[in-house]
Amino acid sequence: MKVSIPAWLTANFNEAQQSSLPDYLLAYQKTQWDAFVAQGLPTRKHERFKYTNLNKLNEKQFILSVETNDASLHEIVKKHQLHQTNSCLIVLVNGFFNASLSVLTDLPEGMIVSSFKQAIYDHPDLIKQHGLLAINNAYYPFANINGALFQNGFFLYMPPHCSLAAPIHILSLMTQKKEFAAYPKHLIIMGDDSKATFFEEHVSVVENAYLMNSVTKLILGKRAQADYCKLQNENKHAIHLSHSFVEQQQDSQLTLANFSFGGEIARDEVEINLQASGATCKTAGFYHLQHANQYVDNHLDIKHQAPHTNSEMLYKGIVDSSARAVFNGRLYVQQAAQKIIAYQANHNLLLSKQAEVYSKPELEIYADDVKCKHGASTGQIDEEALFYLRSRGIEKSTALQIILQGFADEIFQRIDHKAIRARILGIMP
Repeated sequence: MKVSIPAWLTANFNEAQQSSLPDYLLAYQKTQWDAFVAQGLPTRKHERFKYTNLNKLNEKQFILSVETNDASLHEIVKKHQLHQTNSCLIVLVNGFFNASLSVLTDLPEGMIVSSFKQAIYDHPDLIKQHGLLAINNAYYPFANINGALFQNGFFLYMPPHCSLAAPIHILSLMTQKKEFAAYPKHLIIMGDDSKATFFEEHVSVVENAYLMNSVTKLILGKRAQADYCKLQNENKHAIHLSHSFVEQQQDSQLTLANFSFGGEIARDEVEINLQASGATCKTAGFYHLQHANQYVDNHLDIKHQAPHTNSEMLYKGIVDSSARAVFNGRLYVQQAAQKIIAYQANHNLLLSKQAEVYSKPELEIYADDVKCKHGASTGQIDEEALFYLRSRGIEKSTALQIILQGFADEIFQRIDHKAIRARILGIMP
């Protein structure tokens, strides 16, 4: 079988090889690259990529991102900080962790935040145990690429019984003016009974095209609680490929919300493994596409691997112009995972005749004592509701905005932190 591998990607791999890394990491990178090369870039013949047009990657000549300490970035960081609340600020520039721009004062005792590369040497046991993913290359070929080319990223460790009141703001800035590709790898480990709120925000400082290809591993110990909110609002030429792999232990709780407004191509792949009884995850997402040929793709896999685990999946989207959206939500229930409750739904509004949505909720259940349901809907604006508002003297544009806000509000209400909710509402198209 002939495979497609852009020349610039091979050049990125050759340049990214870091002889200073430990032998086990060099071997891991080579294994990941070989897994990708065996398959090449996915095409529409691959089920998970059947609606994804990746020709753009063959047209580009992305160079590898470089680390920078531009002094002007301090003002940009200051502008994007959460001003309504104190926060722990982790800043990434072109995929590299930047300690001088980050604000890491007053961390709880035992909590560690550093670059991923530094953690390789300071915490090798944790990196070996949790940082090197065994990736299904048929499912996640771009995660294979990240595994082969990663340069940096961040590492965060919370010891048992650690609770952080202020949110952890992960601010990713893209500043390189030539077309480039970044491959950050992140590892977050939350010990037993730990608790934290995360806000991951992606911002374009430049208007040129670039590729962001990230991998995040999140581990929740027993009874750990994480509220994780992500906002992607990059420029209209950006290609954003994100992979999140989550492992949850007994009675842990995860609330995940993903908001996608920007980019030319945005693909978020999330895999959540509920590995022990009592583990619960509630996931939600909202996307609003306005530009011609803009594309967003959400793939969410929740795997119930133990009894008495619960999950929820609710994604909504508004699609305008000739934009396209894809939702693929899969609930997988192992035979041993009895007495679980799972729900998934995807609802979309189309604002133009050229807009397209492809929705595919899936249930794969091997247990017999479960409560699972799923649903999907795609439609246009309710004309009766619009007429009702217009008959009350409300202008059409205002009436339309009221309807769209009402449609999205169910997702926004899931953001408990007021400053984070205000930030996203202020950016929403």
